[in-house]
Order: sequence, then structure tokens, then C-alpha cells
Amino acid sequence: MSPEIPPAPELASYVDVGLANVSRTLQKLSGGSSVSTAQPGPKPYSVVFVSRAGHSSAFHSHFPQMVAVASSYIPSSPEIRLVGFSKSCEERLSAALGIPRVSTVALREDAPMAKGLVDYVREHVAPIEVEWLEQARSGQHQETRIEAVTTKVGLAKPKRGQGGS
Repeated sequence: MSPEIPPAPELASYVDVGLANVSRTLQKLSGGSSVSTAQPGPKPYSVVFVSRAGHSSAFHSHFPQMVAVASSYIPSSPEIRLVGFSKSCEERLSAALGIPRVSTVALREDAPMAKGLVDYVREHVAPIEVEWLEQARSGQHQETRIEAVTTKVGLAKPKRGQGGS
């Protein structure tokens, strides 16, 4: 007699796991079409959690821009928050989900039993702001701004083993 696998909790349909899965959904959310149109699209994320440890920055460096763009295309919802988590959190989350590695987890808007977590994150984590994106959307020519900084060049430090002692 094999043990019965319990049904997935209701929350499971509001959670996306994995770098590729979350990236694809953020891309769909930022595709220029409103999420609230008649065509059903993915429900927007409220929080995206990304592992900060064990990966090169190239692995997840696209998330701030993607989160900012996706948030700007969903004006009816609060901005998506981006939260980094540590290696120890990654290990515990992997064990809880029963998969070898978890690098990215995204929680959709109105997820059941997640209001407390989402409210806490929104209170303590600022939305992503991408200044160049706002400037690009304005459609106005931006003058080149070069800031000259006056510095002093001092004497070079003597190398070890050379000099006075």
C-alpha cells in the first residue's frame, strides 16, 4: 500500500518557483498590455524572493529592472517588492519544497494566508526605482552630464623592503 500524497495547498497556485518561471511571468506582466484586460493573463506578483548567495550576479541581475517594468505596467496594484534571501534560507526553503535548490520564489497578489507576510514586506522593503527607465519613458533628450571632480595626487607610498628602516 503506497502512502497517499496530500493535495497541494490552496497557496500553491499563487506561488511560482524557479528563475526561468518567474522571469517568464515578469516578462508577460511587462509586455505592454494591461493585466486587467478581458484576456486573462497572469495575476501580478506582490513579492519576488531571490537567493543572494551561491550565484554570480549575472544569474539574477535582471530582476530589479524586470520587477520595476512589470510594476509600472500594473498601475492598479501596489509595486512588486524584490527581497533577497540568504543561503541558509535557500536550504530550508529547498527542504520544505522537496526540491534540490531554490533560487527564486514569487508570490502572487491576493495569495491566501499570505497577507501578513506581504504587508510586512511592503512596510519594510521599498519598491524598485529605475531612474533611467523613467527618463527613457519621458521621450525627452537628455543632455550629457559630466561631473568633474578635483583630486589631489600625493606622494607614492614606499614599497615594503625599500626606504628608510
